[in-house]
Amino acid sequence: MKEIELENVKRWITTSNNKVSHPVSINTTCPGCHMNVAFATRRRHYDVQRDTLAFSSECPACNLVTHFWMTNMSSLTDGKVEDEPASLYMLPATESRLNLSAISELLPDNALQYCASTQDVFQSGNHTATRVMVQSTLEAIFTGFLPHGNSQTTLFKLVQDSLPTLELNEPLQKLAASLRKGEPLERLLTHPDPATAESAEALMSLVEKLVHFLYVIPHEFEEITQRLTELAQQLPAAEKNTRHEAATDNVGASDTDSDSTATETEPQEKAA
Repeated sequence: MKEIELENVKRWITTSNNKVSHPVSINTTCPGCHMNVAFATRRRHYDVQRDTLAFSSECPACNLVTHFWMTNMSSLTDGKVEDEPASLYMLPATESRLNLSAISELLPDNALQYCASTQDVFQSGNHTATRVMVQSTLEAIFTGFLPHGNSQTTLFKLVQDSLPTLELNEPLQKLAASLRKGEPLERLLTHPDPATAESAEALMSLVEKLVHFLYVIPHEFEEITQRLTELAQQLPAAEKNTRHEAATDNVGASDTDSDSTATETEPQEKAA
């Protein structure tokens, strides 16, 4: 079950018997087809004892039956003010996408725009366009990490050339520095006074983020890599690209051989 913002309700109707507003149209992502659609509510039933409204709907794109519940309905009564606002939930729950608005200040504008456009295309149901947008987004993300003056020829080379500037070890280096004698983290851990609620919460957050950084993120990448590998293995053989790939491999091998030859002959030239 997933909570949905009330802002996603695009149309309300007020009943005549209890003057409570009921949602008629809800704009959200379908958990079945992942498209952003408008759910038209059906079979609305208000439970007076629990002050809860239950209703259902079908996705207009894939016909998946989705159920909704709205709690604390009395807060929506005309002229009545409640301490607790109404809450809206749906089941089955849709997979949460990355909230770009929450991290917009952390991303370069170019990468942010490409990511947002890719999400929009994906939720429109255009799978082929999503594939194209993903490649463009990867290029936009890693281009920002390229060393100055280094040009990319393929997406592989773009990612490879960006690795030295990513500084993925920087968070751990800062953590290590903060554990030196007299540094902030070392003082928090070894101070003789009792820990405060704020310091305990901050230290707990450190442990949780560190666990996520060291264990969860690598595991998530391993899982998605395995999934992509399995999906790639299900694809039919691309015969048209076989010759091109072979030619590319030969060119790469030739370049490697040339580099090796140059490396081997260089000492001889110096010796001469």
